[in-house]
Amino acid sequence: MEFSKYKCPVCGETFKPGDDVVVCPECGAPHHRECYEQLGHCCFEEKHSNNFSFEEYYKENNKEATEDGSAESDFAKCPNCGYENPKATFYCEKCGFPLNEQDRANNTGAAQNTSNPGQGVPFGQNPQQNGNMPPFVAGNIAFDPMAGINPDAPLADDVTAGEMAKFVGKNTPYFMIVFNKIKVFGSSRFNFCAFLFSGAYFLYRKMIGVGIAICAAVLAITVGQAAIMLTPSYQNLFSEAYNLVSSGQMYNSFSLTSQFSTQEMLFLYSPLILSILQGIIMLVSGFTANRIYYKHCTKKIRLIKSENVSKDELDSRLEKSGGVNLPLAVCVLVVYMIISYLPSFL
Repeated sequence: MEFSKYKCPVCGETFKPGDDVVVCPECGAPHHRECYEQLGHCCFEEKHSNNFSFEEYYKENNKEATEDGSAESDFAKCPNCGYENPKATFYCEKCGFPLNEQDRANNTGAAQNTSNPGQGVPFGQNPQQNGNMPPFVAGNIAFDPMAGINPDAPLADDVTAGEMAKFVGKNTPYFMIVFNKIKVFGSSRFNFCAFLFSGAYFLYRKMIGVGIAICAAVLAITVGQAAIMLTPSYQNLFSEAYNLVSSGQMYNSFSLTSQFSTQEMLFLYSPLILSILQGIIMLVSGFTANRIYYKHCTKKIRLIKSENVSKDELDSRLEKSGGVNLPLAVCVLVVYMIISYLPSFL
């Protein structure tokens, strides 16, 4: 039964696809299961003795009800795959099919006038022909939210592209291409975001364990550099070396080995060594981030599917468990910037 036109009488929230709904056997009133259990009974229990019907009550009291007694839904069903999308969405979140009739007409004309309708679709696939993934067109540029990959196609053992897209959430086209490349060819892409932001990127993608480990390593390096550079012994050694080079007594910094011991040289160059180590961590993050995220998504999706939940519940769980955590990543970056610039103020 479709409940998206109703609101829960307890919390007042409109029902969404995938919500766990309890229907009163007496009057037919739908409730969120959590709301029903919290209340302990039907919200309209006092009216049951008067042959109360929720449907009649809804028709009489809902000001937005249409002439036939049905309220306008906040969701739009995709004519291609049947997925319920938020009403303001122009294209299906699951398969990319245009929800607006004018957009569908424009796409059909654009596809007929294009000599190569599959242009821009990876691995030689034509999404217009597979029956599930028609592209939509902006101007003369074809764009497909699923990057030409059928939602039912496997991207890993027991994990489909549609399930992976649900879990990924943000920047789905990029990851659909990358994950398919990992599965088919065993190769990946360099992730510049993971390279630039290292641990914060992994936390942003909810890979908490890896993110914390990398953040801890980067912060330890940053704190170590600051601690070394702020010590009086390092400052004295650095000043002495700088004066020797600037006065011309030493040709360059490599000539300092004749003036200082090996231990002093290591101490002098320790901040630089730590910076190189941090650069290595950033490079490794950039090269491995996509593979790590692919394994993370696959593992989490399999774990959720192992609980044998319903299709709607599965979609809801994938969206909640996946996606991104922007506040956590921003907080980590702010802390990192404060620690990085702290030596300058001290």
